Formats: sequence, structure tokens, C-alpha cells
Amino acid sequence: MNTNSLLISIAGVPKILSDFIPDNGLATLAACLRNTGHNSIILDFNTTETLGKVFEEKSLLDIRPIAEKVFIDKKKPTLLDIIRLKILSNRVEKQKHKVFGDISENICRIVKENNIDFVGIKLWAGDGFMYSLMLAEKLKEKFPHIKIFGGGPQVDIFQQDIFRVTDSFDALCFGEGEETIVGLAEMVSGRVKINEIPNLIFRQNGTVVRTERRFISELGNTPFPEYHPSVYKDINNKIKLFVLDESRGCQNCCAFCIHPVKSGRIRKKPVERILAEIEKSVFSYSTRLFRYAGSNTPDDILEAVARKLIDREIKISYSCFGNFETMKNIDFRFVRKSGCISIFFGLESGSPEILRKAMHKKNCLEDAETVIKNCKKAGIFTVVSVIYPAPFETEKTRKETIDFLVRTMPDSVLVQFPGLFPQTTWGRNPEKFNFTLETETYELDVMTYQIKQFFPPRYWKPLPYRVNGMSFRQYAAETARFQKDLDKAGITTFVSDEAYLLSKFAGFEKPSDFIDRNRYFLFAGLAEEVRSEINVINNNSGAMK
Repeated sequence: MNTNSLLISIAGVPKILSDFIPDNGLATLAACLRNTGHNSIILDFNTTETLGKVFEEKSLLDIRPIAEKVFIDKKKPTLLDIIRLKILSNRVEKQKHKVFGDISENICRIVKENNIDFVGIKLWAGDGFMYSLMLAEKLKEKFPHIKIFGGGPQVDIFQQDIFRVTDSFDALCFGEGEETIVGLAEMVSGRVKINEIPNLIFRQNGTVVRTERRFISELGNTPFPEYHPSVYKDINNKIKLFVLDESRGCQNCCAFCIHPVKSGRIRKKPVERILAEIEKSVFSYSTRLFRYAGSNTPDDILEAVARKLIDREIKISYSCFGNFETMKNIDFRFVRKSGCISIFFGLESGSPEILRKAMHKKNCLEDAETVIKNCKKAGIFTVVSVIYPAPFETEKTRKETIDFLVRTMPDSVLVQFPGLFPQTTWGRNPEKFNFTLETETYELDVMTYQIKQFFPPRYWKPLPYRVNGMSFRQYAAETARFQKDLDKAGITTFVSDEAYLLSKFAGFEKPSDFIDRNRYFLFAGLAEEVRSEINVINNNSGAMK
């Protein structure tokens, strides 16, 4: 028998415009199921409709003047504003519970009406994780006969620890899901046994069982993601920027990163297969906006696809991740001509000591400096990331990073404090990297962590670890201080590569103006304004020739 399934994404209340980009992972899984005779529907609740429902409560209108003051007028909130925000934060939490409770009820109706055999839920961090668990619990309660599977970022990071907070999932999928999702459908059909399916974690006879981790060796054999409205519901209300899975894996083993565990060695999708997906998307969905998914887009793939785009006169705009080591000899002018308008690089620090001792990162700062300058010179918006304060950070290493950034002047620097996650080298050996765990339930505390609505990090619940002896509030304050120093030096600290791409198609000359306006819209829950901006981006993308 063939199966009917739902693939669901509930990431919480949308907080940045890129939350409205279609989920290429779920679209690929749906295509895998449909190519093997199984029916599947994608329900993606990262939409303006969700945003509008959360903020439809009239008492939340009070947020708008505060949002305008902070993001449009650039004024600091007063003490009275902070008090009001605390009240509004409590109100929005109540409204969120109501909205996502209604979403769960609606999903239950869909399950019943469509004779669904199994449900796959993509598990995100934060409130998306909490509401996904609520959904899984409700589904199990109402439909004990159907199978419920979990996957996504939370499973990759926390794996079997998820069973510590829920017993609603029949299995968890880690790593790559294309082969696994088809295996699960075949299991539900009675054709295979669960222990024959790779990349699974499940409970059997009171113990946790983990099957073989298996990577897809030939990425060219994966199907095109399925974005047709009959499958990907509400796709016409999403931003038509499609993520291209051009490569997987990473040649680095950065101590803070999950990718070496999750994705394995570098594997590349054939150039003609990438071009075919681009051409299909342009023809079928009237879009010309793309972003490469690989954590380190290989330089030969970037150049080869760029050459084909130019030769075939395919007009698109796209962004990607870059690598200083592999891109030091690349001709960025050629890449820019093909439509690449922004590249993101993982710098993390401008201190050789921090890169070696804290990050296990191979960056040669001389190469990084050359790449940043050449990328900018070619007219590509150049974004770098920095983790500050890093383990073993000192005033000397801080100055080295500031000096490097001032010397190279990237177009944008994304700064974040260090995240300590299981499965990473930091997470497996925290004491060796100057982390101190403050609770005996660190994994559980991080897994269920909730960001406080409307407030910057200093107002959040403290994360359960110290860095270099500093408490959460201390290192969060250090991150903010670092950002302020970059701002004083004239360096933007909040524009990502995809945000820059979207800003161009929203008609903005200055990406910072675009970011500020969307922060205002999303902070205040102005769903109609966000929907109008999405329409502008989609219309401009479709009209591009």
C-alpha cells in the first residue's frame, strides 16, 4: 500500500524576513516520497498569516509606537517602554499559545480528512520546538494509530535527548533524510522493518536504538524539490527565493560547528544538475532568486556554474557561503557577472591564537584579507561572521579581531556569542575550551531554551554555561560592546547575505534601511506590510530579465 503523509514545519513566530523562504529540505523529502509512489503534503506555518494571527489581539497594538521609536526613530526605549514591553511580552505569549493550539487542531482535521498514515515534523529551536512537541502530543492523543517522526536541526544537535522531553515520536531522523523518509513510508506500508532504515533513533523494549548513519554519495540522484501548490501548501505566499543544494559536507572540523558530524565529507552535485534545477525554477515558478545551501560552496562548483550561467545567458541573482582557503585564487569578477551579489564567509576571529586554540579553524588571515578585498572589489556584498567573546579571548585577541575588521572593512559583520551544543567538539569537551557548565541538565536546558519576545539577550533567561568565567549576562554584554565598537568604526553588523539579496529586490539602495524597516514590521506584527513587501520582491524577481 502507498501512504499519505504530512511534512510539517512550525518554527514559531517569524522574526526575520528570510523566515518566509520556502523550505527546500521538506520540498526535497516530499519529492522523494512522491517519486516512490507515496503521497505527501507540506504544511509550512512560517507565514505572514501566522504572524498576523499572533498580533491580531487588539491589546498588542501598543507595541507599534515602541517599535517605531526603536527601529525607525533610532531612540532608546525608556524605562516606561521596558515596563510596557514586559506586559506586552506576556500577552503575546498567551496569544501564541492560542494560535499554535488552533494550528494543531487544524492539522488534526487535515489528518482525519486526508486519511494520513504518518506525519513528519521538522524540529526547530525555541518556541518552534515547544509548539512542535505540543502538536506531536495532540496527534498521538487523537490518532494513536498513525506514526509520528521528528527530524531537522534539533535532532541533529540533541539526538536521543529529545526523548527526555517527549514520548510522542515513534522515531527521530538525524543527518540526511532522503533515503530515510522513503524507508519510513515503506515501514508504514509493512514492507520493511524499522531497524533496516538508516539515520534513525527510536526506542525498542525500553532502550534507545540507533541505526547506521548513511550519507548520500550521489547528490545528482536526488529529485528536484517539489514546490507545486498542490504539494507545498501556501507556497504562493512565500518569498520566491529557492535554496539550491549544490553540495554537502565540509572539509573543516571547526570546534563549534555541527556540520562535520551532520554532513560528513564534501560531496558535490553535478554542474548540469544544478543548472537544470535553476532553469526549472525559473520556468515553473517565475523566480530568479537563489541561495546555495552548502556550508562551504566549493570554488570549482561556483566557477563552473557561473560560467554556464553566463554562456547560456541565464539571468539570476544569488548568494552563497564561501571559504577563504579554497577561494583565494577565484576570479570574483567573473562570479559577480554570473549574478552572485553576496557571499558569506566564516571568519570567527582575527586572532591566529583564537582560530587555532579555540576554533580549530584553518583560516590563514593573510588569505582571508585577500579574499575579502577581492570579493568587495568585484562588487560582491561581503559578509563575515565573528564569534565573540570566544573561548580564551583576551583584550589582545579582541584588538586583533577589531584591527583585522577595520583593515579589511567587510560590508557586514554578523556577531554572536559562543553557542555550546552537544555533538560539537566544544559540546563534547567543554572544560577544554574554557566553558563551565552551570547545571547538571545542560543538554536539556539548551534544548528547551526560549528567547524572550521583544527583548535583547541581556533580558533573556541565562544560558546554563559560562565562558572564560563570564556569566551569560557578562558575555552577552561583551558581544554587544564588540558590536558597538564595530558600529563606531563604520562597519555594519546585522546584514546577512540573503538579507542583502532580498533588499535589492525590495527596491532598497541601503540594506540597513531594509533591515530596519523589516525589524519594525516583524517586531510590531505588521503582517500586511510584510506580505506587501514579499509581493514586491516576488514581482521584481519574476520581472528580472
